[in-house]
Amino acid sequence: MKPLIYGYMRVTDDMDDQEVLQTEQALTTFATVEGYCLATIFYEYDSGSQAAFAQLIHELRRSEAHHVVVPSLEQLADSQIVQALMVDQVELDAGAAVHETAKAC
Repeated sequence: MKPLIYGYMRVTDDMDDQEVLQTEQALTTFATVEGYCLATIFYEYDSGSQAAFAQLIHELRRSEAHHVVVPSLEQLADSQIVQALMVDQVELDAGAAVHETAKAC
């Protein structure tokens, strides 16, 4: 059985439907190529919000999954400090690793 991986992405006002679909496809492709089963993608729609991120952490704990895929760390936050804090939260609170599709290219 393939290990679960969850996706996370921010959907901004300037993203068109095609860009959202391409980003979703990149997450799906990463999961498939790397041997994971993509359970679902968590979408953050509101700038500055971390509601979907909190749901992601909760789901990682509940499912005991250990992997998250993001298009890039910039999807977590604009600030590199906040990015690092969010990666730490995934690692420390949920025992999961964060993977970037941008690094796979």
